[in-house]
Amino acid sequence: MMTTFIAFGIALFLGLAVLALLRANAAKLGFLDNPDGRRKLHAKPVAVVGGLGLFLTVLSSTALLAWLDPSVAPLFVADGQRFAWLGVASILIVSLGAIDDRFNLRARFKLLGQIAASLVLVLGGNYVIPSVSLLGHSFEFGAFAMPITVLWFLAAMNAMNLLDGMDGQLGTLGLIMFSALGILFFLIGNTLSGYMAFIFVGSLLAFLTMNYPPATVYMGDAGSMFLGLIIAALAIQTSVKGAAVSILAPMTLLVLPFIDTVAAILRRKLTGRSLAMSDRAHLHHILLKRGLSIPQALLVVAGFAIIAAVGAVASVVYLQDWIAVATAVSVVAGLLLTGLFGRAETKLLQSRVGAILNSAMTRSDSMEMEVRLQGSIRWEHVWDELTKQAVVLNLTGIQLDVNAPIWHEGYHRRWLARGTKPDPIKSWRVELPLLGHGQVLGRLLVFGDRGVECIGDKLLALSEMTRRVELLAAEATLEMAEASSGRTPVPPGKQATATTRLDPVT
Repeated sequence: MMTTFIAFGIALFLGLAVLALLRANAAKLGFLDNPDGRRKLHAKPVAVVGGLGLFLTVLSSTALLAWLDPSVAPLFVADGQRFAWLGVASILIVSLGAIDDRFNLRARFKLLGQIAASLVLVLGGNYVIPSVSLLGHSFEFGAFAMPITVLWFLAAMNAMNLLDGMDGQLGTLGLIMFSALGILFFLIGNTLSGYMAFIFVGSLLAFLTMNYPPATVYMGDAGSMFLGLIIAALAIQTSVKGAAVSILAPMTLLVLPFIDTVAAILRRKLTGRSLAMSDRAHLHHILLKRGLSIPQALLVVAGFAIIAAVGAVASVVYLQDWIAVATAVSVVAGLLLTGLFGRAETKLLQSRVGAILNSAMTRSDSMEMEVRLQGSIRWEHVWDELTKQAVVLNLTGIQLDVNAPIWHEGYHRRWLARGTKPDPIKSWRVELPLLGHGQVLGRLLVFGDRGVECIGDKLLALSEMTRRVELLAAEATLEMAEASSGRTPVPPGKQATATTRLDPVT
């Protein structure tokens, strides 16, 4: 027990020193997160050195602990190969994240780097999930064990990355997760991994002193991906009854990052957006939009995370995997039933399924769906302007996707002629960004059939249609644009209705 306190204390002390040093030199190193007026709305540049600081703190704290306590070094020697490969993978992922924090890598390169770090652990360190048990039944993965394990690492890293969007959130969740993991390790007799878990607890507490709102240090991709990688790796080490139970308890710890990730995937795929496209519809955004302050939102997130942690520990104590499953389900149900999160995604899914069923049952010649993801601006007027041109331009489909994070506006509507099969020779497609007040409000996607008319005439008509739509969209967001330019935030409960400003422009 004393070694645990020493590990925690060393990490806390070193973490404060390392982070303070990195923060003071962040501008010289180029690790500053500058506001962009669209997604990054903080008032001034913030040092993005939390991930580097966390990695250096964990590394130095581990070495110092092994030097101070003679009982620790032999434990590393006994399991040296696994920890060596974990160190190699950590260096790869932190380096990748640091490059992204500094130069903003494309998503495909980040994914390739994540796969490389995962393969280092799977092939070199033998971090593999051979099976999973559920309610007394064991499911063997066989030849799929390695690819499933890689997917596990990718899911954990990206889930933690997506949740790093509010001051204090990732640090608070990490603190709870690693505390629970430390307890799990001590329960199963894996003391070395328990010490490592509490080194992370001390390091994260040091980070939180500078990340609690208003933050002076951000975690960055280097830190969020590093945390995800370590949690996923340690999860595989929590072997209870073999590898079967090892994943269920830690998976319960990750239920909040996972549900946020699933919601983001649903939201973006069903609206035709890129998975890499940002929005302001994550868990923390929704909590803040409901009127909660950042400390209140952190309290809600921490409450659900603690419930998950208690369920994970209880499932190991009683060797009952159903406790972990029931806890994870209860956390998801709590978020959905209270309306705290997931309402927009549920509506989007219902709208898509309903549109398909309605088209099939009524044998309509078209399929249409509409869902408001956020906000209250009457985008229906913009849609009316679009549909007026459907017949004139011989359109076969229209898609309006509003994604204005700075104003918390999200709206999606699409119309598609039923049974339309694009002809590669005759069909055409145009995708345009909609602009207003210097901001990208969303995207307009139009499908059409060439017909016998001159395509130039159609493009001219489409250009005029886009101009009118942008005027309407700009009018719709005028009140919010004025508030934004004046640096006066729009209160969460006050959204522009703009019922008179959306009349068609003549």
